[in-house]
Amino acid sequence: MDRRYALFAVALILLAALPVFSGFVGLGWELSQLAGLSAAVLCICLCGAPVRARNSSPPALLSLRWHTFIGWGAVVAVTLHVGGLLLSDRSVLEYLKPSMPIYMAAGALAALLLLLLVSSAALPMRRYLWSNHRAFQASHVIAGGVLIAMVAAHVIATGRYAGGHGRGVLTLGATVGSMLMLLRRRRPGNLPAGAADRERRLVFGRHSALVAGALVLTSLGLVGLMMSATGTVLREPLASRANPLPLDFPHSKHVQVNCLMCHHNFADGKGFENCIMCHKSERPDLKAGVQARFHAFCLECHRNPQASLVAHGPVAGCTSCHRAPGDGNPPPA
Repeated sequence: MDRRYALFAVALILLAALPVFSGFVGLGWELSQLAGLSAAVLCICLCGAPVRARNSSPPALLSLRWHTFIGWGAVVAVTLHVGGLLLSDRSVLEYLKPSMPIYMAAGALAALLLLLLVSSAALPMRRYLWSNHRAFQASHVIAGGVLIAMVAAHVIATGRYAGGHGRGVLTLGATVGSMLMLLRRRRPGNLPAGAADRERRLVFGRHSALVAGALVLTSLGLVGLMMSATGTVLREPLASRANPLPLDFPHSKHVQVNCLMCHHNFADGKGFENCIMCHKSERPDLKAGVQARFHAFCLECHRNPQASLVAHGPVAGCTSCHRAPGDGNPPPA
């Protein structure tokens, strides 16, 4: 096997193993999240192992039949992911409204683009939309790169399995690596006579410059996902929410946490008001809105706690926090 495929396979295996290190929340929620991770891995696999890259280096691994089968498998996994979350936690409906955070919108757009890519690749639809195979190939490859870029933004910003620097780098590396695997060279013995240099080097013919440029720019843009400021931006809502959701924060369960970690301005005697009043005030010096700020507080602390904090649990599911104060409803099962 080509060495590049071997490294790519290792990255996919490590991605698939991430749930082992992420804690357990509840059966329904975990199965739904696993379906989402499976869809992400399948999308990365489709991008990094394209079909019909004739006479290319590295060589193609998948037949058209297997490529189509994996594509529809990713669609089924996305359907199970969304449907399972809705059944496990009805509050997830809030993430289907215009007030959804940007990373959720990226996931929704990725699901729609995946469905369009898989359905439009069928031969009758392909012939209707594209006049020749080269145009279809270029469009399909560029859209595939955009797809997994949105998938990476969704997975990394969600932080369920890719939380923390190391896991984020792994997810980002597998994503960018799969896009770079698309830049396949022609084998020296199969170069068309009279072709331009870029057409002689890559398998995309006259579309080579367009495909290469799109994939490289998308890969460079993805590097910004590792900046903490980017994660905060992706957690901001697309549209402001008219009324905040109920929020329960049991202080009695957080006695090990220094109050200043959340009430960070209490030390100067100004932190007596409710946190939400300050972060919802749209002050220009506050870089994060209330939704992004509080999700960061809860998720980052629970998923990447300080060594001194014990008995913490992996927060997942909306009703873990979004319930009326004092409500004894358990987290999603």
